[in-house]
Amino acid sequence: MTLIEKVFPKQANNNYQGSVIAQYGFYLLMAIYTFRGFMHFLADDGGINSIASIIIFPFMEGAPDPNNVIYLFASLWGSAQLVTLFIFYICIWRYRNLLPLLWLTVVIEVPMRMISGTLHPLDSTFYEHVPPGATGSLPLLAVAIIMLVLSVRHKSQ
Repeated sequence: MTLIEKVFPKQANNNYQGSVIAQYGFYLLMAIYTFRGFMHFLADDGGINSIASIIIFPFMEGAPDPNNVIYLFASLWGSAQLVTLFIFYICIWRYRNLLPLLWLTVVIEVPMRMISGTLHPLDSTFYEHVPPGATGSLPLLAVAIIMLVLSVRHKSQ
């Protein structure tokens, strides 16, 4: 079986043959993503102030509150995260041989978030302290790459 066939199998099934470390690592990632997704989607501030520590922006009387727009987009981001997570849960339940593809998704998504932060940078005046996403992205990318490699290796290797 080629590397391409391991990442993009012709048939989706529960016959995962990669490392159990990559499988249990993905379970841990899903737990973190579940918290993150629900926090962004349901929290009053979308997790923007309470977790990411972005400051509350002042507003002038008679003008719309700019924070409401920020919270709306954080909640929309949370809903997108939950849809992705729903697909992850279905794959882990019914189609575990897609685990390399799921890890590849993470390997692609993390740099895209990092690029977004570069395209639209916020300096320290926007934060009360360094947010978890700023410090966790690079280690998560490294772990995701390792897990992707482990997920395509056959168990006997």
